[in-house]
Amino acid sequence: MCAGPDKGNLKFRYKADKNGLCACVSGIEKEVKMQANSNSGMSVIIPAYNASGYLKEAVRSVRSQNWEGGLEIIVVDDGSKDSTAADAMTLGCRVISTPNQGPAAARNEGLAASSGRLIFFLDADDVLAGGAFASLSAPMIGDPGMMAVFGKARDFISPDIPEGEAKKIRCREGSYGGRLTGCAILRREVFEEIGVFDASLKSGETVDFMMRLRASCLRVGNIPETVLLRRLHLTNMGRTDPGGEMANYAAILRRRMRQT
Repeated sequence: MCAGPDKGNLKFRYKADKNGLCACVSGIEKEVKMQANSNSGMSVIIPAYNASGYLKEAVRSVRSQNWEGGLEIIVVDDGSKDSTAADAMTLGCRVISTPNQGPAAARNEGLAASSGRLIFFLDADDVLAGGAFASLSAPMIGDPGMMAVFGKARDFISPDIPEGEAKKIRCREGSYGGRLTGCAILRREVFEEIGVFDASLKSGETVDFMMRLRASCLRVGNIPETVLLRRLHLTNMGRTDPGGEMANYAAILRRRMRQT
């Protein structure tokens, strides 16, 4: 039995005004305004922090999808200290620059600025598999009730890592399922129903979001195809801040336990 949309402690509320849909998050002194002129195309949102080494490959993997609908690529430069913003502009992406707030806030900024009815989040260090958009969108064609579709991911060790360091990285063999943002196309209505990402979490925000999605009554599909190539490298957040990541996971679990 599915539960109603659980927005946790974020207290999301939605209202319509002349500018479109506003997603208001208590504790944040601003309104995230969804574009009123949302089209039927795809918005790809790439949160990026010091991602100049990998961003080009990520963007090229999006452009190689041969998506026939409208497509916009929004790179949210999350206070990078390198050439991420300049690189994104050179690649023809729309760029939003913000102070460093973390991936959750960056995704929310991109979502607020987007215009597509379909939303896809791609981390700046990952790569889309060929045909990912076609495979993910197929179950949605002619089925407006299908709110999200998930595919599979496959890990790869970034070729720029020295051989000695690469041997220390554990890489899963084969493709695997899971609720990763880079494995899913979501309709905009998902965010209208369950809210956006919890910007108070510097990591683990995807786990929190996916738990809310699972607790909702929204219909979600799964496909067997591998749609995401997930890069393993020396600066993955789980490697640079493992303690902070575990603390955020613990906070998420405590919140969920209080709500059950």
